[in-house]
Amino acid sequence: MSTDPLHAQIDDLMSRVITLESERVASGLMHRYAALLDHPLPESLASLFVADGTLVTGRGTYRGRDEIAGFFRSARSTDDSDKRHFICLPDLRAHAPDRVHLECYFGYTARAREGSGIGWGTYRADILTSSGEALFESLAIDLHVGTDLARGWAR
Repeated sequence: MSTDPLHAQIDDLMSRVITLESERVASGLMHRYAALLDHPLPESLASLFVADGTLVTGRGTYRGRDEIAGFFRSARSTDDSDKRHFICLPDLRAHAPDRVHLECYFGYTARAREGSGIGWGTYRADILTSSGEALFESLAIDLHVGTDLARGWAR
């Protein structure tokens, strides 16, 4: 048996392991993000992005950690409800050894002074993974529904 096929198999396995590890740390980033949203500190949320990362929301596009932290600060000042965020199983696609594209649904519940709320939508993210760590290069948030329970979510 020649060693060339063996080396090719080893190289293929190594490539697959690197891909799986990148996807695993990217998924972990989404869960850290959701946990931080439950107790939001704008600078902590912004630290999950690369220095020149991009956040896209229904309110606009924010570039760099300072603008991203500003977005989270502003969002918290207009809605100080206690929220719990839930990430559905992300669809992860490594498109380079250190880059992963992620798409998933999310949901949240909210408890405010004047009532309770609920919402859901989707996340799309490009994530840089290296050395077992992950950071957002870009994150797009598409909020489908955000309402209080009194109004409901009828069409």
